[in-house]
Amino acid sequence: MDAHAVLLTAAGRVRSARDVVYFNAPRHPSQAVTVDQDPQPGTARLSVSLPRTEAEIVRILITGSAPDEPLTALPGLAMSVEDAEGLVARADVAAEPGARAAVFGEFRRAEDRWWFVRGGPQHADAAELFTTFGAPLADSPQHRSQRLSLHRTRFAVPMPPPQDERPDWHPDPADAASLRWWDGSRWTDQTVARPPADPRGCPRCGRRRGWRLLGAALCRACAAEVEDYLSDWRIRALRVLTTTGPSGPDWDELWTRIRHQRIDPDTARAALRGPAVAHLERTAAFALADGTITGAELERFDATVAALGVRDGSVDELRRSLRRLRILSRLRAGELPVIAVPDLHLDPQERVHLDTAATRLRRTGRGAHASPGRLICSNRKLRFIGPDAGIEIPWTRAVSVSATETGVTVAATSARGGAAFDVDEPELVAAIMEGALRVAKRLTVAPGRRDSRSIAPDIKAEVWHRDGGRCVECGATHYLEFDHIIPLSRGGATSAANLQILCRGCNRDKGDHI
Repeated sequence: MDAHAVLLTAAGRVRSARDVVYFNAPRHPSQAVTVDQDPQPGTARLSVSLPRTEAEIVRILITGSAPDEPLTALPGLAMSVEDAEGLVARADVAAEPGARAAVFGEFRRAEDRWWFVRGGPQHADAAELFTTFGAPLADSPQHRSQRLSLHRTRFAVPMPPPQDERPDWHPDPADAASLRWWDGSRWTDQTVARPPADPRGCPRCGRRRGWRLLGAALCRACAAEVEDYLSDWRIRALRVLTTTGPSGPDWDELWTRIRHQRIDPDTARAALRGPAVAHLERTAAFALADGTITGAELERFDATVAALGVRDGSVDELRRSLRRLRILSRLRAGELPVIAVPDLHLDPQERVHLDTAATRLRRTGRGAHASPGRLICSNRKLRFIGPDAGIEIPWTRAVSVSATETGVTVAATSARGGAAFDVDEPELVAAIMEGALRVAKRLTVAPGRRDSRSIAPDIKAEVWHRDGGRCVECGATHYLEFDHIIPLSRGGATSAANLQILCRGCNRDKGDHI
């Protein structure tokens, strides 16, 4: 059974062949009528949108035909009208002998309203029905542009896209024994045989392997092809890493090629491990250069590690270094912890940020003197409490805080001057004290702004290229840092000529020396 619709003007005729909606033209240009090309079994269905009907159309005939047998051979022939809420009308169709097409009902416009009228004339076939209302018929399929053709056109049902729409091989919807290439927007004509489940077969091509090969190992031919392809792919990947990094369309295209060649991604990552680790070392060195890490830089590093798929102890060490520096950066910016110290009786508005064991270092006329005690940092002042005389330095008198290899030094304008302390975590203690000092001084630091240690990206790249991404002292390629040859504290400039790359050990040994 085929469902049709014929759209008529006030003259009772169609304007052209476009006003007939049927199996070869399943949608009206106005979108008012659409034939359902995949109805439920034993039914024929079409959708009518009355608000979309053109003003010139006053009648919409609901018609149908049975091309292979008379309507009387269809048991229980009936028509029903439904809207969004359910069934509106239903009528049984009494077929006449010899009729293969009929008007089952019509929507009729009158006084700006639509009315449904059931029933209508029956005809010998669909051709007679259409011509009754002025629809021109074509004698051959070549004349379909201006006339109706009853030569049925088969519309192929498009294959549904895969759940993962990135370019890859997927089970062929038309052939369960094959894989078909999806290019990200459509199915292509490229197909390959799906590898068999036999563990003795090559997981890439399915050919039988030697009995000595176990697991997911490739056959000799595939192993040679993969090795040859990865040698060139690795060069392209290195070029992309050094230009745009592991993101963007160029990077995605690299992995699309890996999937197209049916190469295991872990095999490709193993081939790229050396350049990947070098790229991560470079990324970390650039981020650590100015002594401050932002949240965006840390997220960028984690995203780079995820994109490269590197699992290595050196990478974990780099991540720990970045996270530690991120914590120090937040402390210096004033994001300080508040701890409870029950044995101290302070003003209600005073908040303690640090309470740690420390040793105060003093130089007297009798020589160096070390006094153990507690170092307490609050939002108002720095206190040292010990068995000897303690001291306190209000933040209004302090001017700077610096970390040494074993302790921290506070410079102040008070009569006693500053103070030096030995502590277990000099960098952490100095960061908390510097953050408290900045908050107390109401220093406004614009988001993302760096101090005089900030190194411009182009200078970093120039120094990295000049030194070959290696420590200039020992040639190491891990835990690299940018070092000022003449320290900033001695008037050194942040320029390419005054910068060099050192590993962490060599940089620690150099210290503030020239």
